[in-house]
Amino acid sequence: MKNVNIGIANLIISNKLNESYFNDNLIGESKKIAFDFFEVVKSSPILQLEFKVYNNIEGKHIENELFAKEYVDNNIKLFEVYTVEEIEAERQKLNPFISEAVLPLDDEKVQLYAAINTLITESLKVSDEIDVDAIHESFTLVFNHIKEPKKALLENVDVEPINEDVIEIAVGKFNEKYASLDEGDKDLLKTLIKSTTKEKQTLLETYKTETLVILEGIDKVNVRDNIIKAILKIKEMVYDRKTVDDNIIGLHEFKKELL
Repeated sequence: MKNVNIGIANLIISNKLNESYFNDNLIGESKKIAFDFFEVVKSSPILQLEFKVYNNIEGKHIENELFAKEYVDNNIKLFEVYTVEEIEAERQKLNPFISEAVLPLDDEKVQLYAAINTLITESLKVSDEIDVDAIHESFTLVFNHIKEPKKALLENVDVEPINEDVIEIAVGKFNEKYASLDEGDKDLLKTLIKSTTKEKQTLLETYKTETLVILEGIDKVNVRDNIIKAILKIKEMVYDRKTVDDNIIGLHEFKKELL
């Protein structure tokens, strides 16, 4: 495929994983593809760098034009230690994960990834081979993307509630798979599925407070050291969208053991 880039590969794999969630027959295959993809990325410093830069640019919001320009420039400059040939050779490793038949329909993301790809490759060419028009068009698209406020990508911005039909399907499949869990476990996980960013932040703080109250009320000399360690660990726990679900579930399980 022409203009292979890690953004497209990642988007295709993410779409496959999302689709497989509602089709048990595809879960195993999709997870294997995702595992293989990240193994390829982890084994390549160039692909790791591309993965980082694509994520940086896609999720960034900077209103100040000067700072936005510097941000784009600084990310693209990270590739100066490589040649176009080296980058293209590593990108060929992504071919098994990309097919024209399954290209994502999100034109906006595809255009953004193509623009980032152009900035990287054109910036490394010798001066008389650089396509100035392509750089200008690509930079304008990336620059405008960074200046535009993000919705779901920013941690401190509330995301739109998930469609209720999707929630019901997800909860139904969850109940089938985890029928052995008690009602408290099920209620918590249903809450996590439906919760917005702010609601998860609040839920985390609530669980922290409730768990600390229980721990501080335990008056047993033989476990005092362990209690102090647990209290310190919980107090140090802060909101992170990547770990918030695990932290809330961990506190929920810990509370059950203490009660």
